[in-house]
Amino acid sequence: MNIDFSQMKTAGQLQAAKDQEAHDAALASRRSAYLAESDPLRLEADYDALSQGLTPDYTTWLASVAAIKARYPLPVVEPSGD
Repeated sequence: MNIDFSQMKTAGQLQAAKDQEAHDAALASRRSAYLAESDPLRLEADYDALSQGLTPDYTTWLASVAAIKARYPLPVVEPSGD
C-alpha cells in the first residue's frame, strides 16, 4: 500500500479552507438578505424620487444594509504562523 503524500493538507491549509467557507457563507447570507430586504427599499426610493423629479432618500435603505451587515458580519481571519 502506497500513501500519496501529495494529497495531505497542512493545518494552515485546512484553516484557510474553513475561513474561506465561513466568508463565502456570510456573503451568501448577505446577498440573500439584500435581495429580500434592502433592494426593494432602494428600488422604491428610486422610483418615488424619479416619478416626482426629486433626489432619492436612501435613509431607510442604508439602515437596512447596515442591519444586514451587522447580522452577517464577515469573519475575521487570524494570520497563521505556518
